[in-house]
Amino acid sequence: MRLSVRKTIGLFALLAVGVYLFAPRRIVTVLPTPRIPGMEEGKKITLNGQEIYYEVGGAGPPVVFIHGIGGGNSGYQWVKNVPEFLKDHRVFVLDLPGFGRSTPRPQHYSAGLYLAAIESFLKEVVNEPCTVVASSLAGAYAIRIAHDHPDLIRKLALVSPTGIDQLVEAPNMDFYHKLIGTPIGSFFSRLIRSRMSVSYFLNQQVYLDRDLINEGVKDVYHMHLQTPHAQYPIFAFITGHLNLNIRKEWRELTQPTVVIWGDRDINTPVKGLQNFRDLKPDMEAQVLNARAIPNDEKSVEFNGLLKQFLGDPMGEDVLTPHHN
Repeated sequence: MRLSVRKTIGLFALLAVGVYLFAPRRIVTVLPTPRIPGMEEGKKITLNGQEIYYEVGGAGPPVVFIHGIGGGNSGYQWVKNVPEFLKDHRVFVLDLPGFGRSTPRPQHYSAGLYLAAIESFLKEVVNEPCTVVASSLAGAYAIRIAHDHPDLIRKLALVSPTGIDQLVEAPNMDFYHKLIGTPIGSFFSRLIRSRMSVSYFLNQQVYLDRDLINEGVKDVYHMHLQTPHAQYPIFAFITGHLNLNIRKEWRELTQPTVVIWGDRDINTPVKGLQNFRDLKPDMEAQVLNARAIPNDEKSVEFNGLLKQFLGDPMGEDVLTPHHN
């Protein structure tokens, strides 16, 4: 999930990286009960001072799933996808720093912080060339890393990636400081943590098919927002501090790529696909009838497309959406 500053402020109205360099290099904690069926274990690892929770399972060439950035987001975004790939792949699903089970901290979150966290995870945990499946803004980080470190990422699948034109927007420093240091921020923090806000957001911004929004889905998003300091990465996100200009990197990328987009995405409209194609005319793209997370809303079609991209055996019931 993701929102521009303008749209996020409107939503709120309607509802009226230095320190980590000196931290211990690597600390791993094994946790009980992975959230995603079929995963073998869940762990917390500290890389360069940033805590990352991840789940791992399966055997075969590695695939890493990286969720989008937004309120309540986590690796649970991939719950309908990951089990389909465990037979043929070693699968990693991580919670980015400050999201899900990766405990948030009262710090300044930035694009550089997330780049460093993902790069370290690929180097030290995955430790071999992999396919990365990245949603929304995480796609920009994956593009940069794939460009700068082609030895880490051999293939790249982008799911409704944040539009290239949105990624060049400058951070709103004044608004960020108001959110962090004034009662305005306290009000917004309470607002985005409320179950009412979660329900509104899922209904209006995330899902086209509202029948998919059951109480269990609401519980997951709401729970992840109750952790102390969960507002810090969200405030950095909505004020543009997590943006990353990847026009050059995308144009020069040499690895096989596919873009899978929801045709009813509100915050990153599918018309933004043309900007990606203008820079990379030979790109492969598929469009599904969904909003922000087509991997969830159209999981059967999505899984089939991803299997095809990975070169995996295909199920008989896989549908082939249209190219766009």
